Amino acid sequence: MTKLFYFSGTGNTLWSAKKIAEILDGQLFNIGVEMRKPAETIEADRVILLFPAYAYQSPLLVRCFLDRSEFRSPYMAALTTFGSDPGGALAEVYRIFKRKKTPASYFAAIPSVENYIPIFGPQPEKTKQRRLALQEKATEKIAQDILQRKTNSVWPLRPLSMGISSLFKLSKSFFVKGFKVSAVCNGCGVCARICPAANIVIEKGKPVFLRRCEQCQACLNWCPRRAIGYLRFEPDTCQYHHPQVSVSEMYCSL
Repeated sequence: MTKLFYFSGTGNTLWSAKKIAEILDGQLFNIGVEMRKPAETIEADRVILLFPAYAYQSPLLVRCFLDRSEFRSPYMAALTTFGSDPGGALAEVYRIFKRKKTPASYFAAIPSVENYIPIFGPQPEKTKQRRLALQEKATEKIAQDILQRKTNSVWPLRPLSMGISSLFKLSKSFFVKGFKVSAVCNGCGVCARICPAANIVIEKGKPVFLRRCEQCQACLNWCPRRAIGYLRFEPDTCQYHHPQVSVSEMYCSL
């Protein structure tokens, strides 16, 4: 049995997880959902972790999931999707595996469409199509590598990535101040249902943002009324989410 645990905001990572699960006949588990359940021992012939690189490191929720989980598997793989550079995201996971004495077998990075629109802006259509094609090719190759139980390693020390990530972590407490909700919001609750960090609650018919935001961009890019803004992401900014992933697949509520 193969178990795939993924974290995804705009669907990039979920798409790759679905593709790999299809090739390996594996089971998919949303880390945002799993973190709302009691911790458990994870046993499988293969365990695959998939997550996006945020500020050159892995999302905090992913690190918390790894810290609290016990893995019993002869084959552990860690895969990161990235828009610009994966940085030290895989190295960070490697260090967690080593600290927990969890055997690690395979690491790989998957190019995908850059989704941090508040800083990088919407990507041109040609760029999106090129990145989607790169993602498909890389995902299929990695799935075949895992199917053949290939192994590799990753250099564990990435000081520049660690420095950038530290600045990102220090800024996280201020992230919530940047969200804006326009008058067109109808309180549908999609943003709350898709938030992997359970950072959004609906109060008096409007979303309220708490203090554990992962900056996954899900609420901005999946809002059906384009009612949420953040930094340079205005309500009328062109949204992005993977074209082959539906909003219902992104739901994290139990």
